Amino acid sequence: MRRIAATLPLLIAFALHAEEPGTDTPYRKYYEQLGPAKAADSDNVLRIRLCPQPLEKGETLPADLAFEIRDGAEHTALTLDRQHCFELPSNAQWAEHDAQLHKNSNRKLRAVVDITGRLPASNELSYAELTQSIPAFERVIASQGLMARMLGPKVKGLIVKFDPAAPQSVLVHAPQGDLRYTTDASGVIRMPVDPKLNAARVELSSAPLEIGPDA
Repeated sequence: MRRIAATLPLLIAFALHAEEPGTDTPYRKYYEQLGPAKAADSDNVLRIRLCPQPLEKGETLPADLAFEIRDGAEHTALTLDRQHCFELPSNAQWAEHDAQLHKNSNRKLRAVVDITGRLPASNELSYAELTQSIPAFERVIASQGLMARMLGPKVKGLIVKFDPAAPQSVLVHAPQGDLRYTTDASGVIRMPVDPKLNAARVELSSAPLEIGPDA
């Protein structure tokens, strides 16, 4: 199944460097790009996660894999989700203090930056709320400089991922008539984005697993 994610090439290369053998990486290396990205997402509608992955297909991550920020004597544990990804806070003081991102394993890993929208609080929302990750994502791409704007992913629309156990739908009450989008066999909906529908009411058949830009 294709991950419902948008990847940012400059951050991926950065993360790959950070996952070379060793247990500590200067946090400031992340902050150089994470800071502008978080500032561009001023409404905090995106989830920008770092996802460690094995180098070789078929391998698994260490069962006890853990990450934390070490700022002198202060240690801040980072919570890994069920996909073994974590959100890295944007903290200028950590960068100034030369804090370290500590990995509890010397095993060489690769990393991917995963960018999705935050999940809606309700299954009934406005079209603007449903698609708010799209302009935020485009601002994040722009924040990474000219090369990212030229070579980075381009948004084709919105992806909404549901549990594939049962068919699901997104219903948009558009002025010209209702627009209904239904899941494919993988529980995924890909739909175009039209800012002219921002005021329209939207109904989700159930709570989605993920939502974000199709890029």
